[in-house]
Amino acid sequence: MRTHVLKTILPTLLLLVAVFIIGSGCTGEPQDYSYHWYPDLDQDGFGDNSVSPTIQHDQPLNYTKENHSDCDDTNADINPDAIEIPDNIIDENCNGAFGITFYKDSDNDGFGDPESGSIFEIELGADAPNGMVYNNADCDDSNDMINPLADEIVGNDIDDNCNGEIDIDDIRYIDADGDGYGSSEQSPAEGVFNSLDCDDTNPLIHPYAKENKENGIDDDCDGTVDEIV
Repeated sequence: MRTHVLKTILPTLLLLVAVFIIGSGCTGEPQDYSYHWYPDLDQDGFGDNSVSPTIQHDQPLNYTKENHSDCDDTNADINPDAIEIPDNIIDENCNGAFGITFYKDSDNDGFGDPESGSIFEIELGADAPNGMVYNNADCDDSNDMINPLADEIVGNDIDDNCNGEIDIDDIRYIDADGDGYGSSEQSPAEGVFNSLDCDDTNPLIHPYAKENKENGIDDDCDGTVDEIV
């Protein structure tokens, strides 16, 4: 009996003990395993996508593991999980696009219906969606003869030029730079029928002009500087 124990049971027990010891040593992560760590200065859980990673096992202070999808690591409100805020020209969710409000231009006169705003995410410099424009200046989007650049026709009981006045053609505004958009200064005899120009000394600056994204100027007089248009 003793011989049987020594030959069979004891080796089995020793084998189980050895397996237990070896198995215990293999649990957890090996200390020589390294991770890619990226700076997360704004502590939003997303690492900076503009820098090379630090490769080591332990987590450095203000770093996140294996994540480098943050496009602005100075602002915790900007990261892939953020909600895109329209018309502020910031890529909040880091998808390379911007939330912009566009308006339907059903009569194709270049001016949008203010009641038809829809938000689209577009890439920098992209064209407006089909049938839509960036502005909301049309007061009748079913008639291409009615818009801010139209002449007021006296006697038709219509606000042809969308200035809030009906059948009044004697209110003219000085258009010093000749771009078709008047300043806020009225002219008794000469001028144009709108006062939409925000800089009447520069013919390249007026409502609905092409916005220059790098000059720090509100080229299209919409109150926003350097938006994507």
